Amino acid sequence: MHQNEITAAIAATLDLRRPQYKDMPQAWRTLCEASHVACLSEAAQADFLNRVTTQRGADTALRLREHAASIRASVVQFLVERKRNVCMHPSPTASPANAEAS
Repeated sequence: MHQNEITAAIAATLDLRRPQYKDMPQAWRTLCEASHVACLSEAAQADFLNRVTTQRGADTALRLREHAASIRASVVQFLVERKRNVCMHPSPTASPANAEAS
């Protein structure tokens, strides 16, 4: 799984979920921050969470890390399932006659 795919899927998920958070600005900010952390490399995540720990406390950083991990795991699982389903089905353009000719 490539980081770019994961980041794009997280961004697409945020776009889809935005209307649900219309009247909940704090919940939206929380989701966006966790999504941001979910898109970071491990080293960048550690740096970001260290700053959160210093500025807002260890409990906040822990909740943020867990939320980000949950988002990332869900997106990775979705992408894996999508790839698995695509790979299991023959291409719609392939036909037995074309396969024999190659």
